[in-house]
Amino acid sequence: MIAQSNNNSEVILTKRDITTPAKALRKEGLLPAVLYGKEIDSVPLLISFDVFEKLYKEAGETTIINLTIEGDSQEHAVLIKDTQLSPITGKCLHVDFYQIKRGEKLHVTIPLNFVGEPPAVKDFGGILLTNKNEIEVECLPKDLPKEIIVDLFGLKEIDDSITIKDLKIPTGVEVLGEPEESIVIVAPPAVEEEEETVSEEDAVAGVEAVAEKESDEEDTETDSDSDKKETQETPKSEGQ
Repeated sequence: MIAQSNNNSEVILTKRDITTPAKALRKEGLLPAVLYGKEIDSVPLLISFDVFEKLYKEAGETTIINLTIEGDSQEHAVLIKDTQLSPITGKCLHVDFYQIKRGEKLHVTIPLNFVGEPPAVKDFGGILLTNKNEIEVECLPKDLPKEIIVDLFGLKEIDDSITIKDLKIPTGVEVLGEPEESIVIVAPPAVEEEEETVSEEDAVAGVEAVAEKESDEEDTETDSDSDKKETQETPKSEGQ
């Protein structure tokens, strides 16, 4: 068995033979990985695609995972630090596990979870504009939150907003960002341009004006033709 995972975000991996091409491993349903960190040598590893997908769904990149290597009793506290994705299929090609130090602060990006429906959107037709979906924080591993909740119910009026300083940050977590930086804001509803309307009287007057102009042009053309005809039919005087 290459790896196994349970609800406690624990995983057992096996060492990888670096002479085996990564493409060949992926064809067998295996995902190349690496364990690295401060004061340790990098270790090439393998994890099955199925196990990794389940693990990533449970832990994401903000939950500490207890990683053990087959044949080694030492347990490593790690984070999923980076995933390399295929630009064509979007499937994971490689994953990095970063070993943390229990007493050392981490600099990580935490996703924001937006909950609730803003009254300004529901009652006034406002448009919710999201400026940030995640924030950078610094904290000890024991204080690391999986996500930060953003309660949208407080957005009651058009132009109401939530900034970084409005977030409920867990104890022991420091947000790295400007307190006044906007997270979300409710913009006014889009205004449709009104089509110019023409009254019935104006429409009738316009039609009459066009008809009158066409009539005048016809009369002018008729008079011109008559003059030409008369000129052509005038007899020559005697002696010419």
